[in-house]
Amino acid sequence: MKLTIPGMCFLISSVPLEFITDGQVTRFGPTDQRSNDSGQILVLTKLHEQRFNLQSNSTVRLFDAVNLPDNFRVPAIYDRTQDLQGRNILVMMLNGWGDMILIQPALRALYRKGSAAGIPPRITIGCNWIHNFPYLDVPYIHQVCPNIMTLQELCGFDVIVNLISANYQRSHQLSMRDIYLQLMGIEGESGGQDAPVLQADPRKVEKIKPTLDDLRKNGKKLLCVNWRSRFSHKNAPAALFSKIVHALSPEYQAVLFKDEEDSRIMQKEIDEFGSPIINLSSLIRDYHDTTAALSLVDAFISVDTGIVHAAGALGIPGVALFGPFPPETHVADYPTVMAVRAPYQGKSCHGPCLETHRGCVEVDYTPDRISPCFKAIQVEEVIRALDEIVSRCHRVGRYSSGRNRACGF
Repeated sequence: MKLTIPGMCFLISSVPLEFITDGQVTRFGPTDQRSNDSGQILVLTKLHEQRFNLQSNSTVRLFDAVNLPDNFRVPAIYDRTQDLQGRNILVMMLNGWGDMILIQPALRALYRKGSAAGIPPRITIGCNWIHNFPYLDVPYIHQVCPNIMTLQELCGFDVIVNLISANYQRSHQLSMRDIYLQLMGIEGESGGQDAPVLQADPRKVEKIKPTLDDLRKNGKKLLCVNWRSRFSHKNAPAALFSKIVHALSPEYQAVLFKDEEDSRIMQKEIDEFGSPIINLSSLIRDYHDTTAALSLVDAFISVDTGIVHAAGALGIPGVALFGPFPPETHVADYPTVMAVRAPYQGKSCHGPCLETHRGCVEVDYTPDRISPCFKAIQVEEVIRALDEIVSRCHRVGRYSSGRNRACGF
């Protein structure tokens, strides 16, 4: 029997290997090259193969298919026809943290579809966010595991829902959630059109709250700002944000919550432009800290990154700045988020370009140069958008200073 899984490959290695997934280490090998033991065959995505440059590693052998005994039990590859009730389901994916929030309604819909006949499925998420999985302890997720595992572990499931291909289907019309619903064959009766919702960890909120309460003593509201993404072509100029926070400083105290590496870079830019931004990144150890901190601010302004999705799912009013991607596919589900789209037309690019990894063609994909997209955004436009979304939230009663908010109008 030959087993193939679209978007996945199989690996054996003559030396020990380690793969780190969000701080969780998967140790593997060495493998007996003649063995057909499923515990000695690793399953991982082809995107992992590219990321770790495994093709050039002479100690590993990669296969698109693996031969197994005819009586070997393998999980079914989900084709929309299987009955999922009561089954052990592995959902394989490879997403950014923001995308994990955006797709939440699709995963809820999969659970509802599998539960329609009575016995709920047990859904395990195989992903690259183990400790930072955004929505912990929800009833529709049984557990979370790395998306790199042995074939033996993979075969402990009844059904594999393979969503790896979603990473190759960037669209001007469809959000990542829409693509997931399409791949899973979920129609309207199971939902999936509801908004993502996050709850901050109360213990982390309690730890961070005194610091933010002290900042409020000057009578200003707190504004989370963020001009850096993990992809350089989604970064905005620090100068743009400096002008924005200077203009808003009579009403808002700007604060920053980022990981250690980005925080160092952004602090230099804060100092360079004399920006009235207080860097609180020392409070942040993981993305659950970020969620807790966001739940305590009054508003945000950020480039398109995980902070936008977390704030949107918490119901925080704010503005998301878009260059490479259309806001219609990224933040349309967040009622408290107002999008500002860069009206950029360049020599080679007529945005949005949908480019994820390579960078910006207009700067020859140079990683340390700012995409010209965001230079087309005006300070006044951002401030108008912030005023509009905050006013709208006040009118519908979904805005209260520094508290958790229910997401949605």
